[in-house]
Amino acid sequence: MIGTKATTDNLNIISAAITDRGLSEKRPQNEDSYLEMRAIGIFAVADGVGGAQAGEVASQMAVEILGEAFTNLQPGDDAETVMRSAMSKANAAIFQMAHELPQLSSMATTIAALHLNGNIATIGHVGDSRVYSVDQNGEITRLTDDHSVVAEEVRAGRMTEEQADNHPSKNVISRALGAEDSVEPDLITILVEPGTSFLLCSDGITRHVSDDEIRGSLAKRGVPQDVCQHFKNLCYERGAEDNLTAVIVSVSDNSAAKTDDTPVLQLEEEEATVTGARVSGNAASTDDDLLELNTRELPPLAPAIEAEQKPIEVDPPHATAAAAEPAIHESLSQQETVSNYEPPESVQSVASSEIPVQSQGGNLSIFSKSEVATEREKGSLLGKIASLLAMLLIGGVLGFGIYHFVLAQKPDDTNVDQLTEMRSANIPLSAFEENRRTVDKTPTEALARFGADPRDAEDYFLVGRANMLLGNYVEAKKAFTQSTALIASGDPEKFDPRNVKTLQTEIAIAMSVLSGTTVQTVFEKELSAISKPANANVNASANANTNSNR
Repeated sequence: MIGTKATTDNLNIISAAITDRGLSEKRPQNEDSYLEMRAIGIFAVADGVGGAQAGEVASQMAVEILGEAFTNLQPGDDAETVMRSAMSKANAAIFQMAHELPQLSSMATTIAALHLNGNIATIGHVGDSRVYSVDQNGEITRLTDDHSVVAEEVRAGRMTEEQADNHPSKNVISRALGAEDSVEPDLITILVEPGTSFLLCSDGITRHVSDDEIRGSLAKRGVPQDVCQHFKNLCYERGAEDNLTAVIVSVSDNSAAKTDDTPVLQLEEEEATVTGARVSGNAASTDDDLLELNTRELPPLAPAIEAEQKPIEVDPPHATAAAAEPAIHESLSQQETVSNYEPPESVQSVASSEIPVQSQGGNLSIFSKSEVATEREKGSLLGKIASLLAMLLIGGVLGFGIYHFVLAQKPDDTNVDQLTEMRSANIPLSAFEENRRTVDKTPTEALARFGADPRDAEDYFLVGRANMLLGNYVEAKKAFTQSTALIASGDPEKFDPRNVKTLQTEIAIAMSVLSGTTVQTVFEKELSAISKPANANVNASANANTNSNR
C-alpha cells in the first residue's frame, strides 16, 4: 500500500488503497477487489458474493472490464456513458459465466466507481459498496444510495436508520452485477473543488466505521495510506466480520506546495493496480503478515484506439455506393452502434454498355460496324430483317416447346408438396462457425493451421481460443488482444462486421478466464470433465473434420 500522486489539468490526485479478508473464519478468502488507475483517474471497489472462488471471480471481472473501458476512453467521450456501458458488459459477462460453470452459478458482485477528469467527477455504483466525499470545509456527503433490502425500506419510510442497522437482513442486497441478465447502475456527475477527498469502500468498512468517523478521518487531511490503515485498525478492533476494502482519493490544487510528509511516486510508466481477492495465510501468521498486501499489475488490456482516429458517431452516415458493407466500430470506450445493414442485391442490373447499340442513318442495329458491313456485302437490308424475324420465330417455337414439355407442371404433380432445402446465405458466418468448432475439436491442429499466417480478427481469435484450450494462457491473451485491436481499428478489411458481437462476447469471457489463476483452475477442471467421457469417440473422427473453408 503506497500513496501515489498523479496530475490531471490543474489538480493533483493522491490515492492509496487497502484490502483484507478480515477476521471471520466464515470468510476464508477475500472476495473483494479494487481498481486504482491514477494516470487515467479511474478507481473502483467491488465486493463479490457467491461463496469461495465465485465472489472473487465476479469482483475481479468487474474491475478489470471497468479498467479496460477507461483505458480506451477517447477525447470527447462521455464518462457516464462509458461507465454505464462497462458495467452492463461486466454484468453480461458475469451472468453468462455463472450460467455456464456450475461452480460459479451463484456469483455476483457489487461495484462502486469514481472517475476524475479535471474538476469533473463521475460516480457509478450497483449494490451496497459506497462512495463518500469530504470537502475542504469538512462536510461529508454519501454519494451513493445502497441497493439493499433495508435501505429501500428506509427510503420508503417503512424503517428507520436505527432499525436498518440492527435488522437481520441488513446485508441482503437487491441489485448486483451478474445477478440478472441486465442491470441499471446509478450514475451521477459532480464538480470537484480542490481539497476534496473521496472514499470508496465495501460494506466490510461501513459495518464497523460510522459516517462521522469517516468524516473526521478524511477531514484531518492525513496521508491517504495512513487513513486506509486507520480504517483497517478500527475494523480489526471491532471484529472485522467481513472482507474489507477501501480506496482513498485526495484532490488538491496543483499549485499547492508539496509537504515532506506526503510521499510522491512519479508516474513515468504504467502504474495501474488491480487487486483481487486473496487467500488468507495460515493461522500462525503474525500481525505484520496480515498487514502485507499482495497486489499485481493490471493484465494487458486491449490497446487504446489512436488519438487521431475519429470517434464513432451515434447516427453514422449511410455508406456510399462503393462500400459493400459499413464498418462497425465497437469498444468499451464508445457507445455501441448498430448498423441496420442489408446486403446488396445479388442480381445486378445489366449496364447499357454491355449491349452495344449502333445508330446508322437513323436505323438501330444490334450488330457491330464490322458485322453491318459484312451484311451489306451479303445482301440487302430487307434480307437482314427477314433473317432476324426468322430467328425470333425459331426462338419462340423452341421456348414454347421447352416450357410445355420440360418446365410446365405435370397433372400428376399438382398435389405433391414440393420439398426445398433451406440453407444459410451467410457463407462467411458459416465458415467462421465451422472454424470455431474445428478449434474446439482439435486445438493442436487448428493452432498449426490458423497460427501460421493470421490475417484478420477472426484468425487471431481462433489462435487465442486454441492456445487457451491447450493451456498456453500468455499466447492466448496476446492473440485475443490483437483480435480486439483489429476490431477497434474500424478497418473492414480486418474483420467481418457480422462476427463482431460474437467475437467481442467470446473474447470478454476468455479474458476473464485468463485474468486469474483461480478461474483458470476452474476452467481446466471443467474442460477435463467435458473431454474425458468423449475422448474415445471424438479422437477417431477429429482429424476428418478439420477441413472447413476459411
